[in-house]
Amino acid sequence: MKVHQDRIKVETKGLNDFIIITDRIEKIVGESKINKGMAFVNSLHTTTAIIIQENDPTIFKDMLDLFEKILPSNKKYEHMEEGSVNAVAHQKQNLLGNSVSIPVEEGKLVLGRWQDILFLEFFEPRQREAVVTIIGD
Repeated sequence: MKVHQDRIKVETKGLNDFIIITDRIEKIVGESKINKGMAFVNSLHTTTAIIIQENDPTIFKDMLDLFEKILPSNKKYEHMEEGSVNAVAHQKQNLLGNSVSIPVEEGKLVLGRWQDILFLEFFEPRQREAVVTIIGD
């Protein structure tokens, strides 16, 4: 079994930025020369998330509307060192998670027709990083 690991840098624009990173992950999978296995993508930050979802702004809007209902941005939270936006960002990441795993077949990610890998920023514009690990044969 082989293991290939790389990192990607993601420049975010700020609060509620949804960034498609599928092509970047596909490139790393191709460079790995692993034909069959698994790819793992992990964000290294506590106010970002990585999800698999359709690239559709209406879905993103619905997701943000749901978050506002369950995590109001104007509420006072215990974790307020950087304000309620930061407190809510941590909770959004807790709900969505900071990683995804995707099968690899014939040297390519196995994703459904409408599926993309997205990096979500829930706080401020930053340079972020994710680790991509591919294991297999």
